[in-house]
Amino acid sequence: MARHLLYVQTEASRMPSVLGVMEDQGVHPLVLRSSADQIYLVVPVDTAEADQLLTLLKPVLGEEDWMALDTPAWTFPEPEAAEREEPTPAEELESDLDQAARLTPWFAFLTVASATIAFAGLVRDDALLVLASMIIAPLMGPLMALGFGLLWRHRRLSLQAGMTAAAGAALAWGAAWLLARAFLVAQPLEPGAQLMARSAPNLFDLALALVTGAVGAYSFIRGQGQTLVGVMVAIALLPPLVASGVFSALGWPGPATGAFYLALVNAAALLFTAAVGYAVRFRLAARRLWPLGLLLTALGLLLWWSSQAGFWTAHPT
Repeated sequence: MARHLLYVQTEASRMPSVLGVMEDQGVHPLVLRSSADQIYLVVPVDTAEADQLLTLLKPVLGEEDWMALDTPAWTFPEPEAAEREEPTPAEELESDLDQAARLTPWFAFLTVASATIAFAGLVRDDALLVLASMIIAPLMGPLMALGFGLLWRHRRLSLQAGMTAAAGAALAWGAAWLLARAFLVAQPLEPGAQLMARSAPNLFDLALALVTGAVGAYSFIRGQGQTLVGVMVAIALLPPLVASGVFSALGWPGPATGAFYLALVNAAALLFTAAVGYAVRFRLAARRLWPLGLLLTALGLLLWWSSQAGFWTAHPT
């Protein structure tokens, strides 16, 4: 807020009228010099007050009187600017994750498109085609946002990210099921090595998911390498979901359930290590880390259930 000094010279006889105008405007002049017939005043005013006073004093002053307004004498920050604080790194990250967690038509399109390419790669037993589909898969954003929201106990972000991730999983599974059913109309579909490798949870994919979650959190914190890490996240999630949809369309409930367990185990592992990455980066106090215990418990239960159901393997088949 700019402050000015308004100088006024007036005859002593007009002094009461000048002071009356100033009092009405809530300003308080200082007398620089006075004589029997002349008074010299200085008034500290801001820009808005200066414009108002100049307009109101003109009719009061005589022809021999004068006013002068200097350039801004000093400035004060606006109250809003003084009170406004710079966002913390956690708040900036939350803003980025909030954008990444939104369910948009573009997110849905990319999910279906990547699931379609992954389906072609799995059916043709083409690992490169499966990998190519991961480049456009948008699943990293909502999962990283969900890990952050759970750790910070941010209900709105957690709900938004969870719904987006669930919608993405449903779209990928549904697209694969529909494509498989359409494919079966034309010719039989024989699962190859790429499909069978996603038919059950295994140590290899679990290790990949654990590492990917931590790297994903780090990439969001640094704002670097998200495309490459997004490919790693998609590798852990999209092929198992597509494989589950394909096995379900084939009428193979065992491999379909095993592939779905694989996707759930990988998602839980990703969330856990992503939350650990956020906790380490922001040095959270121990009392705020209980969500990590819940995520680790969920991961342990999924591993136990899949093992009890006979779906666990030490390595991809």
